[in-house]
Amino acid sequence: MRQTTSRLVAAAACCLLAGAVAAQAAGPKMVVPEKVKDTGTVAQGAVVDISFAISNEGTEPLQIKAVRPTCGCTVADYDKEIAPGGSGAVKAKLDTKDFSGPISKSILIMTNDPTEPTVSVVIKANVQPIVEVLPRPLIRFNAVQREPMTQKVVVVATDASRPFKVTKVESNVPFLTTAVRRLEGSELIADKPGDQYEVAVALADGAPVGPVSGTVTIVTDNPKAEQVPVKVYGVVRALVHVTPTQLEFGSVEAKARPGRNLIVVNNRTEGSVKVTGAAIDDPAFDASVATIEEGKRYQVTVTVKGDAAAGPRNATLTVKTTDRDFPELKVPVKASLR
Repeated sequence: MRQTTSRLVAAAACCLLAGAVAAQAAGPKMVVPEKVKDTGTVAQGAVVDISFAISNEGTEPLQIKAVRPTCGCTVADYDKEIAPGGSGAVKAKLDTKDFSGPISKSILIMTNDPTEPTVSVVIKANVQPIVEVLPRPLIRFNAVQREPMTQKVVVVATDASRPFKVTKVESNVPFLTTAVRRLEGSELIADKPGDQYEVAVALADGAPVGPVSGTVTIVTDNPKAEQVPVKVYGVVRALVHVTPTQLEFGSVEAKARPGRNLIVVNNRTEGSVKVTGAAIDDPAFDASVATIEEGKRYQVTVTVKGDAAAGPRNATLTVKTTDRDFPELKVPVKASLR
């Protein structure tokens, strides 16, 4: 009797399991055997073809509704519908011209699979540049107006068996000057065989105050690396400037006499520049000047008056100096008074 009962229980469990499996397989079911494709080391500029196999292990047609790649990867083609038990593919192209070193790019595949409608597949590669910029393809300036500053990078070929030449250097920043020369002898980087060139990028005498942002393009005679971009960014600060460049009080109660806010006026010229006064164009504030170092550094204090009316404030602090180029320095002042 006990054996009969055990057999009945086992048979029922098998039926339940079979039913669960059948229910699970009902409808379309996408299976991607290999979700990560590693293409290994590829030359920069190469376009790599990749194909992801897809099978439908469900009982109804699998519909691929959309395929969305990340930047640098273009989907060339994919099967819109895959029959039950059938197979298809998503084909993509990876353009490596804008990449260097190890990269990982994903592609989202969206289907009508009710259990897993979206699957992400990944393409990996180690992009080897044909021409390399050392220490990195980036130049940064943190300069003071009329202060000479030059930054340098070295351009080398990763394939020592193929000679190359830097033919010219172009800049889309008008106040940057460039120069190039071939390195010889002890100047060469020891572990980088082959031709090497030094590219120098300098700020022109008339570089304006403000941010520096642009690209220097190194032109070579290598057909696989005719143009090598180098990003340039930074800032040129005035010889007489303020720190910080704006004052933020936030939300404060005037009657509580909130804490003061300070700026420091710095003079980086060789001569003496004095701060002769400070005024603010909103009666809700007071401004005063104190000398830190005569002719070189001054502190300007801005406070909220106790009787200031409530409301948002967007004022301007004007600092007067004896400098010919910067007789007035403007500083935004913001507050929300209550």
